Amino acid sequence: MDDFILILKTKKECIYVKQMIEEFLHKNLQLELNAKSKYYPDKMGVNYCGFRAFTTHKLLRLSSKKKIKSNVKFWNHLYYQNKLDLPKTMQQINSWLGHSKHCDSYHLQQKVLNKCNFLFNTNTDKIIEEQLILEIENDNIKN
Repeated sequence: MDDFILILKTKKECIYVKQMIEEFLHKNLQLELNAKSKYYPDKMGVNYCGFRAFTTHKLLRLSSKKKIKSNVKFWNHLYYQNKLDLPKTMQQINSWLGHSKHCDSYHLQQKVLNKCNFLFNTNTDKIIEEQLILEIENDNIKN
């Protein structure tokens, strides 16, 4: 990974540290910072690795919030048409939950899960269990 962020208190500190980094990279590694390397007020937060990082907390990027909400609507639509691939959908939900747990998103997670109508069906656990058993049996047959 070649990206990094520094959160400093003043613009003066940022200018100084950026110059020091540029000198070190040039002198010791014969590298240069990308032209997009900049400094911004900390109030804005930093878009970094799927999050918006502030000095006191992290939030999910807005695009991640919009995407999961769109996915939930799509999954619910497929569920009502009886076309939802539940194991695949559960993997996608768990992936998103795994990503979102690294920031301040508890209430968002609860809101998203509550909108997943297919999670509150009494047959959901049974369907997932049956499909997982089939997948395990198929893996055993292949091996």
